[in-house]
Amino acid sequence: MIIVVGENVVDLIPAATSDGDMLRVTLGGGPANTAVAVARLGTDVTYPCRFGADAFAERFRARLVAGGVDLSSARTSDAPSTMAIASPDAAGAARYDFWLDGAADFGIDALPEPAVGDILHVGSVAAYWPPGADVIEAWLARYHETCTVTFDVNLRPFVLARQPDALDRLERLVRLAHVVKASDDDIAAAYPGAMPASVARSWLGAGPELVVLTHAERGASAHVAGREPVTVPAPDVIVADTIGAGDAAMGALLVRLAAEGRGALPNRLDETLRYVCAAAAVTCTRPGAYAPDPAEVAALLRA
Repeated sequence: MIIVVGENVVDLIPAATSDGDMLRVTLGGGPANTAVAVARLGTDVTYPCRFGADAFAERFRARLVAGGVDLSSARTSDAPSTMAIASPDAAGAARYDFWLDGAADFGIDALPEPAVGDILHVGSVAAYWPPGADVIEAWLARYHETCTVTFDVNLRPFVLARQPDALDRLERLVRLAHVVKASDDDIAAAYPGAMPASVARSWLGAGPELVVLTHAERGASAHVAGREPVTVPAPDVIVADTIGAGDAAMGALLVRLAAEGRGALPNRLDETLRYVCAAAAVTCTRPGAYAPDPAEVAALLRA
């Protein structure tokens, strides 16, 4: 089983209409997007999130259930849902402004006991925002030896600005993880001026067995200690926006990890990266955090 931990976010996306500019409501949140991508790609996943007590909670729940995500460990609180305004630029890349103080997502106080061999995944804002982040970190430390821990760095600039220990937290989570994914933007935010490949090498020395870096339109690279990095290009697609592309990439990586096993995955890096890049590329062809299905990914891999 794959257990994904993190937040649901109401994304408000500017949209031009005949009546002028408006905000289009879409449902997202990096870990939620990842959980839906895993399920849509055909792998069992559970999401022990905390829903808020507002009008968005049932929409979040319906979205996850429709995507095939198990919510048997999810809970409901009296707190509000997390909200963000996404501002895509001319190339479709989005900047986010978040409203999350007191939100339900970051008050996690308990997480399920995994079975031996389960994959435990965490990422995005919930990985850094206390008090829930403290519970998540302790949970990963408790089951590090019996499960596979994966971490999507997904570091937002506002997290660095508002959480003084964010970088220390990032490095502790890297040490706990067996597999780490990060984008070039994540690296630039955490370590300004550093080369992504150099950061990947330093992380490998701290504990992870595999680091996957995503390079936007330039594809992705996989880094394993003692080997040359493997790099693949991104498929050529018409981009609607890039919202959720990194989350779909993480979902595809989790699917491959579940299928191949942690020991075998480093020997299938080229194939894995092509699958990861194809899933992200399909997402970019649709507005919002679209989760690809296996047929769409397979078609792009054949193209």
